[in-house]
Amino acid sequence: MMFSSKKSPFPIFLFQLPLALLITFLFVFSALGLEARFAIYGDTRSNPEIHRQIVQQIVNHQPEATFHTGDLNSSGKTQKEYDNFLQIISPLCQFNRFFPARGNHEKDLALFLQNFPYLNGSSYYTVYQDSIRFIILDSVLDLSPGSAQFNWLQKQLKVDIPSLLILHHPVFSSGEHSDELGLQLFLPELLQNSSVKAVFSAHDHNYERSEFKGITYIVTGGGGAPLRENKHENPYSLVLIKTYHYLIGEREGKSIIFKVYGLDHNIIDSFTLKDM
Repeated sequence: MMFSSKKSPFPIFLFQLPLALLITFLFVFSALGLEARFAIYGDTRSNPEIHRQIVQQIVNHQPEATFHTGDLNSSGKTQKEYDNFLQIISPLCQFNRFFPARGNHEKDLALFLQNFPYLNGSSYYTVYQDSIRFIILDSVLDLSPGSAQFNWLQKQLKVDIPSLLILHHPVFSSGEHSDELGLQLFLPELLQNSSVKAVFSAHDHNYERSEFKGITYIVTGGGGAPLRENKHENPYSLVLIKTYHYLIGEREGKSIIFKVYGLDHNIIDSFTLKDM
């Protein structure tokens, strides 16, 4: 699937072109140095007040797209939960598109998809925002080698477009869950020779930045779920902060500059992804 944000500079007809021709257009536009600004946050779950604060702060940055790393709700089993969630993010949806990853607390897959009909019935999908491809996975579904989702991901990675990967469960984490799914056994190797520059996840309720073989791994689970202490050793961890937060990514030339903001508007971390 392909999406474009409401403010995307790409005309609609581009998304009807053959893939090879679309890629050519993407790189031409990339060379022109288009602006891009987007937000990433997650694990909002059971604290609507914190979630509202984060949404309002993101609105102030005026991103072109917002990505959620999963666990939107406490259980994801009732429409009332989604009604409350959609009401909170409504200020964001007035001017940009909102793209969620499914977390383990979105227990009812059909209900999740029903509330985001523009995902066209799939909880794993791609989004093109300016010259960047976002690959959103459903780590609640089978992602192991040989699975339908793994094979789909392999196919996406064959196309050489600067990409960011988003899923709920982390690959590298010092938090309570650590690598709960055993993603370290196959995902870093799969990404190693791809155009993926960074992986964004949640599940552990803090902020952490790790680096492994040239790829940045971010845990951003500070959207309102109860904050937790670190419990596992992560030898690749560079920054670990127990706080509510969100990320803003913004293009500067061929790089994306990320700034991580706490609730008091202070920058708690920053990093740069090059060749984007």
